[in-house]
Amino acid sequence: MPRTHGRSQLAQSIVEFAVSAPVLILLLLGGFDTAVMISDKVVAGAACRQGARLAAEIGGQITNPTLTTSQVDADVVKNVLAVTTAMNYSTLTRIYIYQPLQPDGDYHAGDPYDLFDATGKNLHQGFPLTSRNQTPPTETAIGVRVEWNYNPPSGLPGFALGLSEHAVFMASPVLV
Repeated sequence: MPRTHGRSQLAQSIVEFAVSAPVLILLLLGGFDTAVMISDKVVAGAACRQGARLAAEIGGQITNPTLTTSQVDADVVKNVLAVTTAMNYSTLTRIYIYQPLQPDGDYHAGDPYDLFDATGKNLHQGFPLTSRNQTPPTETAIGVRVEWNYNPPSGLPGFALGLSEHAVFMASPVLV
């Protein structure tokens, strides 16, 4: 008779494990997916800062009278793309070079912008070098925004997200 009691405890333990194991596995996979997403977000932020810093350093027409907007933007996009190659489970969709008109510094409809796809192809040009003022105290803010889709490595459905990151620097001042 004592053996029956031991068997029922073993059966109870097996049932408890069968119920709790899937929950624990989902928690572990969710934590892993979140960590990978945060890593990709950090890389996207670094790409935005790199692009915005370069765009601000290059400045506008005053310091670059022989360059075109396409040439300057191609350099900025090339730098952004170089950094975003470290994004492991994300797919870059768009790169904006823009002048933020809102205090939050992010891109909003109506802001002057140049738009590029993930290959660096120019899709829209509306923020020319002539608009990138470098004369104090009215230097132009220049922002870079990247948009990407995150696809979790675990393949959990419903965890795929569309995300964005941006950074803004003031154009390098030129004293006249």
